[in-house]
Amino acid sequence: MTWLIKVIMFVCIVPSALALFAIGFPASPEKRKMIFGVRDNPKFHEPEAAHKVKDIVSSNRRAAFIITAAVCLISIILLFLPTTGITLLAWTLLVFVMLLVSIPYGKGNTELKSLKKELGITKSGIVYTDLTNANVVHALKLPRIILPNAVALIGTVFAVLVDFGVIRIVENIACEKYALTAMSLSFFSLAVLFVPIAIVMDRTRNMVISKDSNVNANYNRAKKKTWADLLTAMSWVNALFLIGYSILSIFLSSDMVALGGVLVYTVLIMVIVIIGVVNQRAIENRYERDTDLELQDDDDNWIFGMFYYNPNDTRLNVEKRFGYGATINVAHPAGKVIMVITALLLLGSVIILIYLAVTGQMNTNTGINVPFK
Repeated sequence: MTWLIKVIMFVCIVPSALALFAIGFPASPEKRKMIFGVRDNPKFHEPEAAHKVKDIVSSNRRAAFIITAAVCLISIILLFLPTTGITLLAWTLLVFVMLLVSIPYGKGNTELKSLKKELGITKSGIVYTDLTNANVVHALKLPRIILPNAVALIGTVFAVLVDFGVIRIVENIACEKYALTAMSLSFFSLAVLFVPIAIVMDRTRNMVISKDSNVNANYNRAKKKTWADLLTAMSWVNALFLIGYSILSIFLSSDMVALGGVLVYTVLIMVIVIIGVVNQRAIENRYERDTDLELQDDDDNWIFGMFYYNPNDTRLNVEKRFGYGATINVAHPAGKVIMVITALLLLGSVIILIYLAVTGQMNTNTGINVPFK
């Protein structure tokens, strides 16, 4: 059982670390619209400036590579160590270590902004509005994402009724009492989250990249469809896993089955995410030549290229510059609340994990809690 826990953690962490490095630190950043969250500028490609930009990119990419390599190396080492409370804590904290790649990204963002001032690059560009497509272009079909989550609800109700003995399929179910209820409710909570996330992504303000309204409509529809398909696929995986695991648990009680199922679930979700990222990149490449507008330079509204703060923007969510998807406008009243809650949850999670490790409650080698040493 313990080796499967380690495999699951390895499969989650290593591909994620490599993906963060590939997305945030491309080998040829000059081909991207953004470099460390700073909008590319023609002056960056002039001989003297190009050399400085290259140095900034190279030094921060090297730092990010070291962090990514360290995460991968530690993951490999942890695979061969006994699964104890301290190693489980190490696996979990490694998730936070992986996010340290944001440090060289933010450093690169700060250095490029300083270079802009050095080169005399001031704010320019125009905020464009496409009135033809404003609040019109959508791709999400609600029944498509509600259906798998309705299936998940049915599976949850079934699991709860079996757990409480209302439905009798076998005399004694194989799983522990109320384990089905806990499992089904945890996965159904994910199902509940998928719907509002899909709606928010579908209602993200349309981007204007061209003077041609048809180009803007097709571009935004393609991007929103990618998100709709991704979240719908994740909903189906979630629902089918919930039902499959519930039925299997009635007849078979095995830690190997449970962890094996989680491993399959994790791999499927990661494959779906990778497909979504690839599709998003393909859309950007497809419409790159259709971008014929000088967009407004709003780099100063992006703190370290990752956190968007613009009191003059009424939007709550905007498209990310580091990674894919959307992030919140921290200047928005709701954005402030979300940021504080998120920070408290992360801090609380770390404190709880450390407490469990210190008290020996994360120990998995024996049924006895062993104090952290």
